[in-house]
Amino acid sequence: MSSDPAREYLAHASDLLTQTVFATLIGGSAFSAFCLLRFRWPDVYAPRTRLLFAAPTRLGKTLLGWISMTLSTRDYDLLYSCGLDSLLVLRLFKMLAALCTSAALVGLLVVVPLKAVLDDSLPKDASVFRRLSTAALGSEHPLVVHFACAYVFTALVYFHFARFAYQALALRWHYLLRLRDTRPARSIMVTGIPAELATEEALRRHFESHAASSCRLGSVEAVEIVPRIAKLGIVVRRRERLLRAIEETVALVLGNPCTAVGYDREHLVALLTTHHHHHHYTQGPPSGVVSDAHAEALQLLRLWSLPRFKTARGERRLATILASLLPTLRKFHHADGVVCEARRHWFASYDGRAERSSSVGFVTFGDAASAHLAAQSFTYAQPFQLRTELAPEPRDVYWDNAALPLSSRMVRGAVALATYALMLVYWLTMAFLVSTLVSIDSLKGYFPHLPELADRNKWLRGLFQYTTPTFVLSVMNSMVPSLLTWMAQASGLQSRSLIQKSVLQRYFGFLIANVLLIFTVSRTMLTDYEKWVENPALIPKLFATNLPKAAPFFMDYIILYGLGYYPLQLLQLGSILPAMLRRLVCHTPRQFADSLRPNSVDWAYILPQPMLVFVIAATYSSLAPLIFVLAAVYYVIAYVVTKYLVYYVYARQFETAGEFIIPVLKLLTGSLWHYYCLIIGLCALNGAIGYVILLFPLLWVNWYLLSTVSSQFYEDARYLPLGLLSSSSSSSSTPSLDGRSSIRPVWQQASQATIATESGAATRPSHATSTDYLLPHTLPTQLSNFINSSEQPSTWLGRLRSLAKSHVLWVWALVFSKIYIDPQTKPTIFYELDLLNDDPEQDARAELTLGQDQRQAKSEPDEFTDFSQSPTSLLDGVLDEGLAFYEHPYLVSSLPQLWLPMAKQSL
Repeated sequence: MSSDPAREYLAHASDLLTQTVFATLIGGSAFSAFCLLRFRWPDVYAPRTRLLFAAPTRLGKTLLGWISMTLSTRDYDLLYSCGLDSLLVLRLFKMLAALCTSAALVGLLVVVPLKAVLDDSLPKDASVFRRLSTAALGSEHPLVVHFACAYVFTALVYFHFARFAYQALALRWHYLLRLRDTRPARSIMVTGIPAELATEEALRRHFESHAASSCRLGSVEAVEIVPRIAKLGIVVRRRERLLRAIEETVALVLGNPCTAVGYDREHLVALLTTHHHHHHYTQGPPSGVVSDAHAEALQLLRLWSLPRFKTARGERRLATILASLLPTLRKFHHADGVVCEARRHWFASYDGRAERSSSVGFVTFGDAASAHLAAQSFTYAQPFQLRTELAPEPRDVYWDNAALPLSSRMVRGAVALATYALMLVYWLTMAFLVSTLVSIDSLKGYFPHLPELADRNKWLRGLFQYTTPTFVLSVMNSMVPSLLTWMAQASGLQSRSLIQKSVLQRYFGFLIANVLLIFTVSRTMLTDYEKWVENPALIPKLFATNLPKAAPFFMDYIILYGLGYYPLQLLQLGSILPAMLRRLVCHTPRQFADSLRPNSVDWAYILPQPMLVFVIAATYSSLAPLIFVLAAVYYVIAYVVTKYLVYYVYARQFETAGEFIIPVLKLLTGSLWHYYCLIIGLCALNGAIGYVILLFPLLWVNWYLLSTVSSQFYEDARYLPLGLLSSSSSSSSTPSLDGRSSIRPVWQQASQATIATESGAATRPSHATSTDYLLPHTLPTQLSNFINSSEQPSTWLGRLRSLAKSHVLWVWALVFSKIYIDPQTKPTIFYELDLLNDDPEQDARAELTLGQDQRQAKSEPDEFTDFSQSPTSLLDGVLDEGLAFYEHPYLVSSLPQLWLPMAKQSL
């Protein structure tokens, strides 16, 4: 430990400047490249502008015009084009930016001056700049400031989180209310179906029997039990592979686009897709038999072939290609015939036998209220059987796991959890070793002159001390989401949204352990290795001393990700470079369409890193208040970049209507434990037991919010209140921004009214919402006993209590008036949507769906493809546009058809 801590913090300030320069060079280069390349490749950097439905406004031609157009995009446009998930994520970034800005103002204007004045660990003759820089960059003195800051920061966090939670709740309720007539809103998912109900008719009778009972469920419109058809899936996937092989062979012969005169794509498709009608598909494809249609198709392929096949050598090669095409055609027709025959036979012979069905099904009611009631009811008197929940939309269902029974999913989940634990231990060990190897002390053995060079050159020292470890950790962490996604899929989760939620939670925990904890531990162990080996009792004291010293690294971490990582996200190198390489070898219209389609948004990749930044900023909030300035800048940049990406680049595969936002808030609330444990540990190790005792209420409040309030918010967000479902409009009050009513709530007027207190506690009238119980109905006991004493106001003590009562109620009402947003009041954004419905021509376009509308998958045609077919990204072998029903896609969804080269003259 240095004898002069102030010099260390001045060195940290210099390293902070070095890291800012490095990050600005990286981010500035990426930003400049993006601004230039988006003119060269608009289809790559703004692919959603090509959509025929819900396309965003096309970007301007100025160099930086995309920034103003992105920032000026209204929330209504985001909701209409991208969905509620994207809108709430962007509002989450805005909320975190506002929270960090508020905390930065408090930290820089109050905390830093107090620490500079009260810190007695600095020399008395230390300059003002040295005192301020020490206080802002990571000083653990004085403890009284940290104690007070813990309560102030906690109040700021809970204020912003509570207000955002009410806002998200209102948006989700009214979004679902608008969709109450759609099929997903009226459907439930049933798991653990018992044997006696394992037929569609029996399951229908079971739920219809509750229609007249106390459950008051409505009529059942449809019942689908997921069938066991794994073998059919193998044939469907094989059919797609053979189809792609045929398309590649034809594109190799004709070219794409085809420049031959008289090229007729539709006629050639008809010839190639003609079946051998005399053939029985169960006996295998015929060999050596060429139908008249196929013979004519081969003749046309020779006629329309590329010029390079007109030479003698080219003709021999063409003959070889066409000879290999015939067996592929026969195999394709065989697979296609098997699929068609299996589909026809399934519905023709299906008699509801239980052995052909799984224990998972979907029930669609005539109204959304019945679905919400059934999802919350136990209609079968056996544990773990006939469990119901609101159904994910058909595009959200992960059909590979849909038919798995509960026992299989439990075993898979246990194996996946054990695998995750092993991976976490392995990865943390590797991160610990890497963090030690990239340090200057470790590299000294390989480069003896490196420490001397680092002491001479502050840029080189900053590169090896902060930039290199951050870069190495980022590269290692970038591979984790793919592994977690594979484990989540293998664990048996039955919807893509659950898979994303699982990956998000585990990746967030992984980042905290790998970045926040392991790096801090490794730095502490390396810095004082000899001391803690000689005397292990010094370990807690060493941690208390060295934890504040890790603040500069995490500040540099935020700078690198804010100024460097997000501009790189604009370039999308990880997805565009492979797509561009694939485009170089593309031949068929399907391949070109797949390379040009927008990437799908995955919140499990996008959210954990910003969540980690909040945890880092919260942990070092009082130790290094400057970190909030960096975090605020980070969230502003994250908001702009993410808004551009979700509006112009990313496509949504499915929509959860913001269901994952409340769990994200719960994770962020729980992460405050790291901050509380750090502050309590510092106070305990410095002997301030009084501060430790006074900080324990924060732990209790945090536990209460996690265990009770967050759970209640989550349960409220899952379902729509029956009062909203039964009414034609959610509220008659005047709308305002974010759902705040222009009429003051009744409870807000309580400060100006006389409150009856028969039980001796100050109560307030209910404002009649289903979330009323989330707010305290009584004041704290000691305070309420004081202000509600039986003393008469005639005495001075009575007047004092009456005055205190009125002020407490006024403050109580004022605080909650800033937090509370009535979820029953329709947010303004939905009134804007209603205005669009006034235009008859736009009425159909204004109808929102829980998932991406199928027409959004189609884009404007170009020279190489016409986007006539959707991709097969959701389920191999089946077009995405067919995933609109709860019947298994292998039985009812659209199959990909032959997609031959474009005609040059048609452009």
